[in-house]
Amino acid sequence: MKIGINGRFLVAKRTGVQRAAYNLLKTLIEIDRENEYVIFTGKDQVGAAEWNYPNVTVIGDDLIPSESIRNHFWEQVRLPMLAKHHGVDILHSPANIAPLFYRGRSIINIHDLCFVVNPQWYSFSFRTLYNFIIPQLAKRATKVITNSNNSKNDLLQYFNLPAEKVSLVYWAVDDVFSLPPAEQNNLAVSADNDYILYVGSLEPRKNINILIEAYEKLRHDYPAIKTKLILIGGESPLFASVQLKAREFRDDVIFKGFVSDYELGDFYRRARLVAYPSLYEGFGLPPLEAMASGVPVVTSSSSSIPEVVGRAALLVDPRDCEQLTKAMHRVLTDAALRDSMVKAGAQRVTKFNWYRVARSVLSIYYEVYQRRRSQPLTVGSFIPRKVWALLRNIETAKTAVLDEKRMQLLTTSKRR
Repeated sequence: MKIGINGRFLVAKRTGVQRAAYNLLKTLIEIDRENEYVIFTGKDQVGAAEWNYPNVTVIGDDLIPSESIRNHFWEQVRLPMLAKHHGVDILHSPANIAPLFYRGRSIINIHDLCFVVNPQWYSFSFRTLYNFIIPQLAKRATKVITNSNNSKNDLLQYFNLPAEKVSLVYWAVDDVFSLPPAEQNNLAVSADNDYILYVGSLEPRKNINILIEAYEKLRHDYPAIKTKLILIGGESPLFASVQLKAREFRDDVIFKGFVSDYELGDFYRRARLVAYPSLYEGFGLPPLEAMASGVPVVTSSSSSIPEVVGRAALLVDPRDCEQLTKAMHRVLTDAALRDSMVKAGAQRVTKFNWYRVARSVLSIYYEVYQRRRSQPLTVGSFIPRKVWALLRNIETAKTAVLDEKRMQLLTTSKRR
């Protein structure tokens, strides 16, 4: 089987969707020696060490390292030609967008339908484009993969897709967030580790104004607390504008913008808690990244987040400033609660690993490849039993090593 990968995401800024697509691809080619992979991407990826496998070919083409109209044009026009020329059996687009007029077997990951459910949070041009193209892509794809029951239900409801066409595959956490500090470099945070951390883009659905309001209420109502608030992420022209207003304690609300993955891991590990009161998520990676880093989490009770974090986080109504304030105060002042949350978070993270994700996606490849065009899609797995057993063994061995590192992180980290 020759699997084509739409690698446009590899030249984009690596936020949640791009990071997830990168980890999926990296893990797939690490574990799969039975199939051939052809990655269609920018020229800067040719010769990259992570793609240096005998069954992997990187086709470097005219993509530029950013989001641009030119890259959209490449994806819609040039990519189908390349996929046909290289004779791929399946074209997989793991980052929300795919070529609309590709005629072969195809798989697309659609991570959420926030632009449908809450269009007011997006720019006019973005929501107009996505409301046109995403339903068409979902209907034309052979298979759609999404990352939570919440997103799957939205796909079935708003796009009227047959249930057997949509596969649920949860995301996982990048290993970088589970590494002890000794395995890191470029430490990003000063000796002052007394801060609450938010990670995510600065867009309306992330509910950052409520977070800032709750933070200022926390500082006002509990004068003994001197904890700062650090926000990591940036704005995008794709989203409606956000006017962030810190008033009384504005000097302690610190915007860091985008940081590298290694710096981000360091910010997580040194935080007192992570607050993530998002109004809508297709999955919600930051709460799991925080748990992998040994940090307690206060997050939202809405959309997909409860099914991801389980009982390992404090859940609040994201529109209720009072609830959020009280939850942050509890975590900051109750050492026993913090310790129990850290342990519960570490246990919760073990349910989400990229080897399991890759095995599930590989099973979908086999399903799509072996099905005749006249046959209906089924929910059952077509992956050969021998390959499945081999992948299970790899997953078990790899995750055992990772779990050991997580335990080392928890035992060596000093919590306030």
